[in-house]
Amino acid sequence: MSNPADLAHAVLLRVAEFVRALPADQLTALADGTAKLAVVDRTRAAARPATTASAGVDTDRVRADLAAIGDRAAGVRYLADLKLTVAKLRALAGELGIAVPGKARKADIEHDIVQWTVGRRLDSAAVSRPPAARG
Repeated sequence: MSNPADLAHAVLLRVAEFVRALPADQLTALADGTAKLAVVDRTRAAARPATTASAGVDTDRVRADLAAIGDRAAGVRYLADLKLTVAKLRALAGELGIAVPGKARKADIEHDIVQWTVGRRLDSAAVSRPPAARG
């Protein structure tokens, strides 16, 4: 399938499938521009050690979903809705490149994941905004 129109059609179908499965708060964030969709290169993701099978979590999907979330509270709700055990949260954090303390509790791990995915992005965006014009 090298025809650009066919490729565009195939991509739009995949995006539609993804968007259809999003919760209402994420759809709202996409619609009002506070969230964005991102392209994740699976070849780079495949180069990382695969612990997702043991965790039972699609790390790439979680990474993409967290990248689309526009606020920390929604990120916390998203992780809570996954209903992961502490061990699975630890494995997910490791796959995301997030170090968590050995004695971290479930809430602490969820907080760290949200902070390093959603929170850091929001903080960076806030800091990089130009100051309001004084007048």
